[in-house]
Amino acid sequence: MGQVTEMPLILGGHSFISQLGNDPPVSDRDQHRIVESCLDHGIRWFDTTYQPERIALGKAFQAIGRRNEATTIAWNFFTDFPADNQPTGPECYQPYHIQMILEQLHIDYVDCLVLIPSNDPKEDRPQVELLVDWRRKGYVRFLGLWVQDAQTIERFRNDNPFRFAVRPLNITTTEAAPIFAACKRAGWETVATSPFRRGWELDKMIAAAWARGYGDVESLRPIVADLMLRFSLFQRDVDRVIIGMRKVEWIKRNVESVSKGPLTADEYRWLQRMRAFTLTKQPWWHRIRRLF
Repeated sequence: MGQVTEMPLILGGHSFISQLGNDPPVSDRDQHRIVESCLDHGIRWFDTTYQPERIALGKAFQAIGRRNEATTIAWNFFTDFPADNQPTGPECYQPYHIQMILEQLHIDYVDCLVLIPSNDPKEDRPQVELLVDWRRKGYVRFLGLWVQDAQTIERFRNDNPFRFAVRPLNITTTEAAPIFAACKRAGWETVATSPFRRGWELDKMIAAAWARGYGDVESLRPIVADLMLRFSLFQRDVDRVIIGMRKVEWIKRNVESVSKGPLTADEYRWLQRMRAFTLTKQPWWHRIRRLF
């Protein structure tokens, strides 16, 4: 295969797990196929938020042998899902965590570690110092910061070891655009998460379009997904988007969406109308949820 243009997409770690989404579980074989197809299509960044996601990506690297083509992202989550399958919260980075991350991913270094800051700056200071030390020692190439709000930016503006800022931006996050702009002014590259809100918002938008007679569910799915992804990706201050892809065929579709560029004015207005319809109090959504 010839040289493939790198895509501004990041495969979300939720692609590897059955929790935190509305799609069926993905087999180990299909997980490996998804990672390989991403690399073949120029998607070279791979996010792993939760521990099971790191383990799954590490197995895929072992199976396909192409770790040198991948850029890896890891976060401060260090436990498996409990019996009720609800996600656990982030933990403070500890010295032994870096070895755990590297062993789970089967790699010698992680490209990016993301810090989810606590509400206590005093608690964050030793974490940041530890991350900087790991970077100095070559265990980590660069650092990212989860930006909840504008206050997070101000906390780290002057003492800033971070290269990336990460937070959600999609059709539902009206507050996100000015925060991304502020991140850019702080000198950070930006990563948007959740263009489909893990599929839940995508299904609601499809249902809204179906209820208004725009087509059947299966024909609407790729159309609405295309518009929602491009809405997030082509915001002025967004550099990359993390997106879940639990089917190999979705990879090519999303790459094709990137090639289309920003939404047209008509596409933007249509998407906003469907979003407004999902916010109504009418009972239509409950009647047609069975379609999904």
